[in-house]
Amino acid sequence: MPGLGQNGNEGPQRRAKRTTAGMAQAQRTAGAAKAAAKGPLRQLRALGLAAMVALTGAPALAQSSPFSPVIIINGKAVSHYELDQRILFMTLLRQPGDIEKIALDTLIEDRLRVAEAERLGLSVTPEMVETGMTEFASRANLTAEEFVKAIAQGGVDAETFRDFVAAGMIWREVVRARYAGQVTITDAEIDRAMAAFAPQSIPTLRVAEIVLPGKGPERSASLALARKLKQAVTDEPAFFAAARQYSKGPTAASGGQRDWQRLTEFDEKTKAVMLATPPGTISQIVQTDEAITLYLILDRAEDQLSAAETATLVDYAEYVLPAGQDAASVRAKVDTCDDLYDLAKGQPESQLQRKSAPVGQVPSDIAETLALLDTGESAAIARGGVNLFLMVCRRGVDISFMPAREDARRQLLNQRLGAMAEIYLEELRTEAIIREP
Repeated sequence: MPGLGQNGNEGPQRRAKRTTAGMAQAQRTAGAAKAAAKGPLRQLRALGLAAMVALTGAPALAQSSPFSPVIIINGKAVSHYELDQRILFMTLLRQPGDIEKIALDTLIEDRLRVAEAERLGLSVTPEMVETGMTEFASRANLTAEEFVKAIAQGGVDAETFRDFVAAGMIWREVVRARYAGQVTITDAEIDRAMAAFAPQSIPTLRVAEIVLPGKGPERSASLALARKLKQAVTDEPAFFAAARQYSKGPTAASGGQRDWQRLTEFDEKTKAVMLATPPGTISQIVQTDEAITLYLILDRAEDQLSAAETATLVDYAEYVLPAGQDAASVRAKVDTCDDLYDLAKGQPESQLQRKSAPVGQVPSDIAETLALLDTGESAAIARGGVNLFLMVCRRGVDISFMPAREDARRQLLNQRLGAMAEIYLEELRTEAIIREP
């Protein structure tokens, strides 16, 4: 969610992941579908994540014995081989800055993270690490297997990638264990974050769907079939075939495939599921009152928003005061714009109007009054022979671009935990015995 900050990862590793995400966005905007057809290495190159190391001016690798220690942290060694691998990996990720220093720093931090997890008796399962690798690879629109194959062509072992992901995941568990219950995000903080929300792009998706009836006696059978398909269908051709055979939606004939769509075009429940589903995988079952649906996420990109779409809007209410009613009596009965609907019950629809527009498109006399008001504040003006009660409902971008409050809360929580995690890691580093052999 642009405008609400970065996620809860930390230090140089966070910078590396952020670089990956930035490169992925640039590639997707340039045309992810074309790159995907050219194989994993070509796709990574399109992302700006891969180039053959011999051709990129990569730092010279150490000439010592590969498994001799380059540095020792609290008795735990980092070998020259590990350092060489991390340098290669970060080179493929196009990590800016002094690659050798950053690579060594992140390896030191990984040792500290893992050691602290061991001290606390925390661990992550292989399944959790696999999930983390899948999520990381999905930022490049690749499966974990495709990502491993692609980096292997640049000289990076799968175990290097696995260790990188595992250290980040175990650190997340450490941070949660230490700060669980200590961080609270208030409604006021969410309000402020959403008021300052400034999107520059919006996620877009290309999906295939299997739509099954969700009403009446068919619902139970549809749900059972969806569960069966979720387990049985393992790849795109099988999903397309299942859509042609079982789907009752308008896309059945095309194997369930839909054109590119903005995430904002889907309902809230579907959006949440899609955001949690990496490209190339099948979503959880989406249940609505009308249908039971499975989605295959074929591709994901970012649609850059135009200046008009990102313009600040003012959402306001105009209430024509009935004869004999003054603004003070209305103000005493309402706290928000929604309260005006109760007040206007039984009156003509023209009595109360809710409008949203860029400030420059609001009539000048109304705009001048609104400019003096904060959200929830009101004022009355005489206009066109009537007394008009004006109230500011909200200011900001188009509400369809706004994150859900729970998403905003989660990001703010991640930011807070991320800041605390950086302090925590710095404390561990300060207390550690770090020496060269």
